[in-house]
Order: sequence, then structure tokens, then C-alpha cells
Amino acid sequence: MAQVPHTSTEHAAHARHTSPVLVFVILTLFTLIEVGITLLGLPKASIVPVLLAIALVKASLVAMYYMHLRYEKIIFTLIFVLPTLFAVFLVTVLMIG
Repeated sequence: MAQVPHTSTEHAAHARHTSPVLVFVILTLFTLIEVGITLLGLPKASIVPVLLAIALVKASLVAMYYMHLRYEKIIFTLIFVLPTLFAVFLVTVLMIG
């Protein structure tokens, strides 16, 4: 069988994929940080926004890498990101007011 050479664009498309194990390690580190924050004994009013921010980052990582939104068209990412940003805006406004 003749071997078909890979083009540079095929190699670049394959090289841009992040290892799921690396994402898992990052998610595990964020979880350990969350547990550490809760064990510090700080008032709940001060740690809840931090924990929510970390949870938002973790949810974004799961959506982007395990649900493959990072490699899809930008519209699918916007469908996830825009409502999330709106929710963060609403929570911020309600916490200030």
C-alpha cells in the first residue's frame, strides 16, 4: 500500500487537541483547591463567590474539552458562554444591590 503523506494542516489540527488526562489533572487540582478553601474556616459570605468562580471554570473546562466545544464552530461556544456571562452579571448585580 502506498503511504499518503500528511499535510501540515492535518498535523496542526491534530496537534491542537489537548490531552484529556491533562484536563483531568487540572480539574483535580481545582477540586483540591476548593476543598482547601472550605477547610480554612473562613466566613461563608467570603468563600462562596470564590467557590462559584472555580466551579464556573471547571464547568467551562468540561464543556470545552470533554464535550468538544473548543473544536466546534464558534456559535456553539457562544451558546454556552453568553448565558453564563449573563448569569454572572445578574449574580453580581444582586450581590451589590
